[in-house]
This record gives sequence, C-alpha cells and structure tokens, in this order.
Amino acid sequence: MLPKWDESFSVHNAKIDKQHKKLFELAAKVEMVSDKAVSKNDVKDLLAEFFNYMKDHFNDEEKYMHLINYPELEAHRKIHKEIIQTMINLIKDIKSTNDLKEKLYIVAKKWLLEHILYEDMKVQKWRSAGLSDDGGGEVSFELSEDEDTDKEQIYLYICDCEGKIHDVPYTIHQKMELQGKKFICKNCKQAIRFHKIQS
Repeated sequence: MLPKWDESFSVHNAKIDKQHKKLFELAAKVEMVSDKAVSKNDVKDLLAEFFNYMKDHFNDEEKYMHLINYPELEAHRKIHKEIIQTMINLIKDIKSTNDLKEKLYIVAKKWLLEHILYEDMKVQKWRSAGLSDDGGGEVSFELSEDEDTDKEQIYLYICDCEGKIHDVPYTIHQKMELQGKKFICKNCKQAIRFHKIQS
C-alpha cells in the first residue's frame, strides 16, 4: 500500500508541498485503478496526467533548489531525468492494460518512496541545517499540527552569504517579528533578515 501525504513530508515551501500533495493524490489514483477492471484509455489518461504533472513539478523543484543554492542540484536533476525517462519507456512499451497498471504502480511507489520521502527530504534537512538560533541551538522548522494551513506560508530571509536565501516558516517569522528573536546563518555567522514573502 502506498503512503498517504503527511506533514512530516513537508519541505516547508508552500508551492512544492502543494505539488507533492497532488502527486500523492495521483499515486493514490494509480493504486486504486491497479485493483480494478478499467479500460486501457483510462489508465493511459491517468499515466498522461501523472507524467505531465511530474514534469512541471520537477521543473519548479529544480528552480527552487537553484534559488536556495542547493549543492546537490545536479545529482537531483539527474534523478528527475531518470524518472521521466522511465515514464517515457513505460508509455512506449505497453503490452496490455494489466501490464501498464502494474508498471505505473511500480513507478508511483518507487517515485514516492525513493524520491519525495528520501531525496526531497535531503533538501529540507540541508535548508534546516543552515541556521542556528542566537543561543547557538539548532533550528528545526516544523509546523505544529494545530496550525491552520494559511499559516504554512514561507517567508524568505537573507544573510551576508552571497546568493543565499533562507526559507522561514510562519511560526519562526512571527517569533522574529513580534518577539525580536534572532536566527544566525551558520555559514556567515550573521543574523538573517526578512527579504520577501514567497507566494
């Protein structure tokens, strides 16, 4: 059984999280049709929707990783290309509806488990590791379960590192704005400063 979306899978970027949620929904559709008698065209339509959404998502995710200067961008981009190629090969090599359903399920499972739950979490861990609070402690950007979804917005902060941008969740942003709490970039050792809100 495929995993369902959980807030622990968040990368704390509203746009990427929204796309990941959609991909979990598409994977759930794949799982649903894998156990039912459906037409080849229905499976092909689902494959096309999954494939097109995945391509758009990968493009947006790569732009985000470029923006934050993620050091493993090229390796991550290579994984994206491999996943897309796997999907292209799947489309070319359809023997039967059942064959297509089985292969699509394998791709959805592999992509969800190995990509979002592993590779994309590495991006989040790298972002979190770049900051400490002014007391020297590690910063964990986790949203509590009782926060409503409009507070999941991410705020962009800058420091003295050239080109570096820090994603700051709403709760941390509020602490900085209302309580005067400071967070320090671990690289340049300077307090981060509010830059702009990411829509």
